[in-house]
Amino acid sequence: MTVARKLVAIVVVVGLVPLAVSAVTALGTYEHELGREVAEGHRRTADHGARTVVATVTSVQHTVRGLASTIPWMTLTEAERQGALMLVYEQDSDLALVVLRDGAGANLGSIHATAASTHPVIPTALAGELANQKVAHAPGWTIGGPIVDATIGPLVPMTLELTAPGATSWTLTVGLSLRRICTELADASPASVATRLEGPDGTPMCGPPAASGAMDARKPALAGWHVVAEQSRDDAFASLYRLRRQWLFIITVAGAGALAAGLVLTQAIRRPIRGLVAAAEALARGELGYRVGTTSNDELGALGRSFDRMAGELQKNEAEIRIWNTELQARVDARTAELKAAQEQLLQSRKLGAMATLGAGIAHEINNPLMGVLGTAQVLLARRDSLDAKTATRLQTIEREALRIRAIIENMQGLAQDTMRDAIRIDLSTIVDSVAKARASQLAGAGVQVVRAIDGNIPDVMGNAAQLEHAISHLVDNSIRAMAPAGGTLRLTVRAIESELVAVDVEDSGRGIAPELLDKIFEPFFTTKENWRGLGLGLALAHRIVDVHNGRISASSMVGRGTTMTITLPAARRGAHLA
Repeated sequence: MTVARKLVAIVVVVGLVPLAVSAVTALGTYEHELGREVAEGHRRTADHGARTVVATVTSVQHTVRGLASTIPWMTLTEAERQGALMLVYEQDSDLALVVLRDGAGANLGSIHATAASTHPVIPTALAGELANQKVAHAPGWTIGGPIVDATIGPLVPMTLELTAPGATSWTLTVGLSLRRICTELADASPASVATRLEGPDGTPMCGPPAASGAMDARKPALAGWHVVAEQSRDDAFASLYRLRRQWLFIITVAGAGALAAGLVLTQAIRRPIRGLVAAAEALARGELGYRVGTTSNDELGALGRSFDRMAGELQKNEAEIRIWNTELQARVDARTAELKAAQEQLLQSRKLGAMATLGAGIAHEINNPLMGVLGTAQVLLARRDSLDAKTATRLQTIEREALRIRAIIENMQGLAQDTMRDAIRIDLSTIVDSVAKARASQLAGAGVQVVRAIDGNIPDVMGNAAQLEHAISHLVDNSIRAMAPAGGTLRLTVRAIESELVAVDVEDSGRGIAPELLDKIFEPFFTTKENWRGLGLGLALAHRIVDVHNGRISASSMVGRGTTMTITLPAARRGAHLA
């Protein structure tokens, strides 16, 4: 048999490969599209369910509010209030309970069904518990936690404040049964798709419990509720599984035919082909030292020798490429890190510079009239003996807020400083000790334990001691607020980095900062909800001070575990600028 005929036989056998590739490609594409369609269907179902929940609850709230706002509750007699409560109760058949309370939370009357009715029949014990339950007053509607009763199913208490805040507030509480919502969610679900309503803590309020390994989509509704559309993978991908079995049958039949033909046609070339296959597999595994070692003089022998030469060249080139790749990757990683750090520092510096210039101009214009307001308030307070208590309190508020504005103006003027004043050689460890001593009473009062860790042989830095102490003080103040009210541990570290840089770490065990907020903490006037009483300029001012000292300030944090602020400055003998 000639080599040509042998190659024809090989082509016939290899003909199975395109078939298998086509099958895998087709199945992969179909699985991707089917998964996308299933996910989109679940999303639409969950979205429709969420809109249904919101529309139903909002409709009940609107109806009850519309009627309740027209009734003069405080002027009604007890019998009239019962009649008014019945009017509210009849506004919707899903209302299981209506309760009226005065400002002290006392029950002034309630309505609920105790016998067969279009309304849910609520057990008397549960009705009494809800009727006597204390509720916190809040403007508008307050939705309480769901109550799942074995008799009537899920029930949600909703409370409406009947009077304006500041007056004697009465509240109207309605117990809304979710039976209609649960029925509509079940009716709107496609076949094999289960829809359930979950409470704020993830507990199912209606619908089947969560199934392990199922595909689902969830949409927020209101009051922390979520609508979840869920379907088992077996049901979702049933058509894919059938198609896989069909392709498997086709490939099996084709493979059996090709194998039978190959066994007949490849007897004469089995040994050299096996050698080449083994060599190819070895190369695929990365064994570039493997050789065919053929001794025949036909075309397959020449192919084997060419293969060995190719393997030798690959082995040589692969060694060179590994060396080049290692060196190139190291250079790319180092340069990328440098460029990224430089870009972030430059952008932050430009942002602070622009904000500082604008803020300094505004501060100049505000400062003069502010001094007039503050001075007037202080003069009047000096005569407080002739003032009534209410006026004195208002003047104290004006003085306090004016002083707060003055502090903001001073910090904004500090942001505008773009040069280092009176630079001298400074030992950062003494600055850290000074800050710790100055804040000792404040730290002790906040229940914060201070741990200092200072390396030996810390090189000096060039800078203004007062400015650097001011920057570190801002970081310590932030850490104290982050650990309030429970207190914690504050770790102050001064360390040298290869005798070229000096770093100061301010590490606390506070609440931490969310990852999405880390990029914003150095922006002027940025503050967190927990720290809304701060000026929002401390970290921005610290960043500005470090920047004019040719340094860098960075932050790392884990929510619930604490935050580390790091100031890095060039050592005095180099005077390098950190990028």
